[in-house]
Amino acid sequence: MRICSCLSFGAIGFTVYERFLQSTGKTMLSTIAQISGAATNIVLDYVFIYPLKMGVSGAAWATIIGQIVSLVVAMIFHYKLNREINGNPKYIKPEFVLIKAIYNIGISAAIMQALLSVMMAGMNAILGQSKADPVVLVGSFGIYYKIQQIALFSAFGLSNTIISILSFNYGMKYKERINDCIKYGILDTEIITLILTCIFELFAKQISSLFGLTGGSTTEIIEICTISLRIASIGYIFMGFSVAVQGILQSIGYAIRPLVISLLRLVIFVFPIAYLFTLSDNVTTAVWWTLPIAEVLTAIISLFILKKSYKKK
Repeated sequence: MRICSCLSFGAIGFTVYERFLQSTGKTMLSTIAQISGAATNIVLDYVFIYPLKMGVSGAAWATIIGQIVSLVVAMIFHYKLNREINGNPKYIKPEFVLIKAIYNIGISAAIMQALLSVMMAGMNAILGQSKADPVVLVGSFGIYYKIQQIALFSAFGLSNTIISILSFNYGMKYKERINDCIKYGILDTEIITLILTCIFELFAKQISSLFGLTGGSTTEIIEICTISLRIASIGYIFMGFSVAVQGILQSIGYAIRPLVISLLRLVIFVFPIAYLFTLSDNVTTAVWWTLPIAEVLTAIISLFILKKSYKKK
């Protein structure tokens, strides 16, 4: 934690240059930059952990070096190929009006990202107090959380696209294109999350097994994770809708409303429902219904928020 946090400038800097590339439509270049860092991380993980025997600190150094590689590659792409943005250093100066505009949206977006960690910590605490073996439940949730990020980040990727395109057309006041962006943004997100739901339902066992070792409680953890993946993925299309609505709201100048949606789907609905399920005798199966129930309830509220916001704007 000391190494990765104190030397996180690579990850933070890459995020900035990644947004520069994405904002001008060069998403393939930002992807190449990210993959270059990931590949570096994988190679150095092996080198630092095994031949050099650096242990956990070796894995941490591999992580931050990979992040720095991604940053350097993204900077090269930006300054060499991103002709739409003038990279002259004279533009790197603070302007209060711009900073305020960025933080109006940025603070709520940052809190929304942080809520993912809050949900993870809260669920671990709740599952740890259940009647079942906490090691199995918490371990299963940890694996499921990593797997569900495939669906979540796919939805957020499309949400970022919605923000880029819709905010431009909203600023230009192209009502027809605004409507098309909202319609197709939601539709495309729903299609992607539906495809992922089908994949997870069909291959839940195989996907869960990728995260397992052999013997011990791991076998039971994988079995519970398979159950959780099949139950929770039912809610992905509702999750996709809520995430798309968050992107739409951010595009048209709202900061608090998308944050409210995140609070609903990650905290307000999840924690009390999960706690009630942990009181049941069949907690290892029942508790996973928390996730689709929370997604359905959030999607319903998101629909009303979207309609009200659209009408007002």
